[in-house]
Amino acid sequence: MLSGRHFKIGGGHFKKDGRYLITQGRHFKKRLLKRALPRMKSMSWWQTSCLLVTSPNGVLYLLYKRCPNVLKRLHKILQSAWNNIKVSKEWMTAEGVYIPKEQNSKDINQFRPISLLNVEGKIFFSVMATRLTKYLTENGYINTSVQKGGIPGVSGCLEHATMIWEAIQRAKSEKLNLNVVWLDLANAYGSVPHGMIQLALRMYHVPEDIQVMLDDYFSGFCMRFSTSDYTTNWINLEVGIAMGCTISPILFVMAMEVILKAAEGSAGPANLGGGCSMPPLKTFMDDTTIICSKEEETRRMLARLDLLMTWCRMKFKPKKSRSLSIRKGKIEEAVTFTVAEQQTPTVSQEPVKSLGRWYDSSMKDTRRGVETVQFASEGLLAINKCGIQSKFKVWCLQFMLIPKLPWPLLVYDICCSTVESIEVKINKYTRKWLGVPPGLSDVATYCRKAKLKLPMKSILEEYKCGKVRLVTLLEESDDPVVKTVQPSIKTGRKWKVAEAIDEAKECLRLKEVIGQTQTDRKGLGSSSVKWWSKTEGKEKRDMVIDEVRQREDVRRIQKAVQQPQQGQWTNWDSAIQRSLTWKDIWQMTPLRISFLIRSVYDLLPPNANLVRWGKKDDPTCPLCHGR
Repeated sequence: MLSGRHFKIGGGHFKKDGRYLITQGRHFKKRLLKRALPRMKSMSWWQTSCLLVTSPNGVLYLLYKRCPNVLKRLHKILQSAWNNIKVSKEWMTAEGVYIPKEQNSKDINQFRPISLLNVEGKIFFSVMATRLTKYLTENGYINTSVQKGGIPGVSGCLEHATMIWEAIQRAKSEKLNLNVVWLDLANAYGSVPHGMIQLALRMYHVPEDIQVMLDDYFSGFCMRFSTSDYTTNWINLEVGIAMGCTISPILFVMAMEVILKAAEGSAGPANLGGGCSMPPLKTFMDDTTIICSKEEETRRMLARLDLLMTWCRMKFKPKKSRSLSIRKGKIEEAVTFTVAEQQTPTVSQEPVKSLGRWYDSSMKDTRRGVETVQFASEGLLAINKCGIQSKFKVWCLQFMLIPKLPWPLLVYDICCSTVESIEVKINKYTRKWLGVPPGLSDVATYCRKAKLKLPMKSILEEYKCGKVRLVTLLEESDDPVVKTVQPSIKTGRKWKVAEAIDEAKECLRLKEVIGQTQTDRKGLGSSSVKWWSKTEGKEKRDMVIDEVRQREDVRRIQKAVQQPQQGQWTNWDSAIQRSLTWKDIWQMTPLRISFLIRSVYDLLPPNANLVRWGKKDDPTCPLCHGR
């Protein structure tokens, strides 16, 4: 808690008179301004293209990324606004765009309004949001065991989804009582009163100058919407916060935190057995989940939240909310709950999707595995029917279909054998599109140490690395509840993620004991090496994932050594590896790509291979007559 004249934030303080919100000095730091700009190196191609989208005043992010002198000018302007506690009117105007929430959206309620704001204002409020977030987290104002949305460095969606599923599985296996209610907030961003935001700012002792700037910002905020036929007049934002503004997420989290703190005493922790318990509330931004062991506590919590939302002039959607009641490990259909004086459907009546995960009455993920296989099969068929060249079909597979598969494979308990069946289907179409024989090994497609390296991703390898990343994230979580419960991640009998992580860690420790060795002609010490004992956090997690990838490559090489024909490249000691990029593939004709792959893996049709395949009887070459 904060006390005294100053309020700490990072390396600096909040002054009690609210004159400045500072970090290590009085000024609006230029280094914070650079951090607010998107980092292009870590962006994908479609994220980079977002930098080229014009704002209402026609200025791009790219201008400030590429022009240092213009950035200096912007720094002076923003510093002046910061010191004089002024918000430009140009930052308060936005062009509104409606985007659909779901497929086949027709009604206005099925669309979400997004505000297109000027870049300068977004940068200014991004710096303010960064400082405000750091202030709230360092002073413990946000309970990350309950609210994980909008907090940098916290994988809130994964942690909450995993913990909720773990609670359901423990109640099922240990025959416990559990009540779970998923609540959906109606028009979450658009219904937060401005008075609620000011109350949260005062409650958390945010300086008055920041309160004044935010009050001026939202009181003067106006937007308009344009269609092909007409443009509306400017509309004042009298209630709610703008989606698309960089300060909005943390302000929404603060407003929700006020409500959650007022309701958290209505129920005790949920009992998960084995001495483990879980807070009764799990929230990610506006997605709220109630988890209680007793039915009376669940109803009391619902009534309290409903009362608080009514007081805030906000409300839940009963039709989109769901409930699940477990009695001694089995679902109790007779128990229902009421939200906003309406009965919520149960997951037996209508399954619910929360935080990217589906929940139904089976309390299993078997159906999700079947749906994932079906989705992959339908995607492969759709790509195969496209009237484009085969090499572009491979690109569509790698950049359009495969990126959609890791998420369901990550959050659901899908066994390794199911993922292998997906990879078999992918390999079948990949060989067809590359114009190579059906017998080509997957070593040729995915091995990174082969003499011909292709830019392909293995869905099985991505599945294993995703599970390893999830387990290490949960192990290194700052949430004490996650560390205490230690949720189990099931991957089937064929491959176990816990064993893979232990083996990877042992290999990394052994490498540190052996020390740095010379592996090429560059010389000892020419490259830097990361040691297991000297890394922590994300670096240590990345080392484990890289080790798992290397072990997958070793498995492929072992498979290649056992292949007398396609594995001949393992004996080419003097051959230099050739790595094909997508640019190279685009510039090559399909027949040349096919010839290159078949020549490396001895799948061209000389007489010796034709005899081996049963196509000819005489192995003599017709050109040299056996000489």
